[in-house]
Order: sequence, then C-alpha cells, then structure tokens
Amino acid sequence: MIDREQELDLVNRARRGEVEAFMTLIKTYQVPIYRLVYRMTGNREDTADLMQETMLKAYTGLKNFKARSGFNTWLYRIAVNETLNFLQRSGRERGKMEYLDEINTSDSSLAVTASPEETLMGEEFRTRLEQALAELPADYKLAFTLVVFQGLSHSEAAEVLGCSEGTVSWKIHEARKMLREKMRPYLERTREV
Repeated sequence: MIDREQELDLVNRARRGEVEAFMTLIKTYQVPIYRLVYRMTGNREDTADLMQETMLKAYTGLKNFKARSGFNTWLYRIAVNETLNFLQRSGRERGKMEYLDEINTSDSSLAVTASPEETLMGEEFRTRLEQALAELPADYKLAFTLVVFQGLSHSEAAEVLGCSEGTVSWKIHEARKMLREKMRPYLERTREV
C-alpha cells in the first residue's frame, strides 16, 4: 500500500496527465475493489464491466477529486455507485454467486491437521455462509462487505456509502443477525454430529 503523501503526489501527477501515475493508483486498489464488486454481483463478466466503468469514471472525474478523503475511499464510492446502479438497472437486488474463488481451501496447514470430514464441513460452512451473504439486501451486504471483508473502518465505510457511522454500525449489526438466522439450521445440524 502507499501512504497518504505518496497517494496525493500520484493524484496530482495524474491530474497533470501522467497516465503512469493514474495506473499506479489503480493497481494499488484494483484487487480490493474487484472483490467488493464481485461480492455484490456474483458474476465475473459483470464485475469486469463494472471495474472498467469505475476506472473510466475515476480517470475522467479525477479533476473533481477534492482529496478531503483518501483516493481509495473516493474510488470505492464510484465502484459502489456503479454497482448499485447496475443492480438496479438489471433488476437484481442480490447477486448470484458463480463459485467461491476468494476462499483458500488449499491451505496446507489446514490440510495436514484436518480430517477429510472436517475439511468437507469447513467447505460446506463457507459455501453456506457465502450463500447467506449473497441473500442479504444490497445495502446491508455492502456495509458488511466494506468493513468485514475489505477492512475499512466504520468511518471510511460511512464516507463511501454517504451515511453516518451509526448507520454503518447498525447495518453491520443487522447483517450479522440476518446471517446468524440464515446459518442457524446448519449450525444446529453440525452440533448434533
């Protein structure tokens, strides 16, 4: 990651037309933004299209970036708006997960100590959790994803979402309650085993 001073330098150079500076900014944040968009759409092609649209809007809108917040927060906000607009246009409030690519099930430390049954139960749990997350309403899933998976603070997520920190905290709390409820049958079943 780059620090705030480096980021501002890159932004200023990009504003002056240095494409390499803009590409450095994009390369710094493209993976977490891709993960966020993919979690919202659940579709690789849609995610790729939305990433292109996000980067294009960022490039053309760079002159409007006020630097009151970090570039990453501003870029997240563009990606969130593009994704929510896409989901609304396509009539999809929730994405359908194609398959799980962000969960590393080949961790050798787990493979050595876990029995085949434990490994299978762990994979099933992750699959069910991803399905439950995909079923959350978009605004709850978004707040939860920004904080839990993307590592943003409540303050940063509030800035991205254009709401208060309290609203972000409440949405995360509600998302966790919904996830617990959706996971309850699975958790009860595994306790019986």
